[in-house]
Amino acid sequence: MQLNRPFTTVTPTLDGDVLAVLASAGVTFTVSQVQRILATRSGEGIRKVLTRLVQQGVVLHDQVGRTNTYRLNSEHLAAEPIMALSRLNSTFLGRLEEHLDGWGKTLRYAAVFGSAATGRMQLDSDIDLLLVRAAAPVHGGDDAWEERLTELARLVTMWTGNDGRIVTYAEDEFRAAAAAGEPLLRDVAKQGLTVAGTRSWFSSQLRPAARRS
Repeated sequence: MQLNRPFTTVTPTLDGDVLAVLASAGVTFTVSQVQRILATRSGEGIRKVLTRLVQQGVVLHDQVGRTNTYRLNSEHLAAEPIMALSRLNSTFLGRLEEHLDGWGKTLRYAAVFGSAATGRMQLDSDIDLLLVRAAAPVHGGDDAWEERLTELARLVTMWTGNDGRIVTYAEDEFRAAAAAGEPLLRDVAKQGLTVAGTRSWFSSQLRPAARRS
């Protein structure tokens, strides 16, 4: 799936993109406003979709003077599932946070990065995750850690249909990579979405390297 285009999970048509715009905020939109958001779509195509959705009752149409405005009908029976689809990205991040919270102190930090974080996913995109392990493992800890990584990758695929690509660092390895100015870590600092630990801790580990450079 494409987390940035959640409605494509059920429909590849323009209808889904238009519904995503209307569901993004509880306000009215004109055709031109929708077109500015869906930059590659024609105004005529958007108008036809809105007309069809008005006929279904999912969208409410108002006219003030010569201006036509449209908004999602929050009382429609379909409004709840439409809103749920529009929130798939935040639902995914919430599930990740909840799952990783169960890892306890073993996990120092985790973030989603790459196209899933920047809103540029394609249908076959991987979902990239960075994990920083808190400390050296106790006896048998490596096996438990690997099992958790395997399960995490499985869950990401089951939740989204996309492969999970997990990059892991032990905490000392992470500090060494940060000191060396590892580009991947800079990308995570700029665009990553934190799902475990705190962004302030992550950023603080990169500052010494930034001052040296």
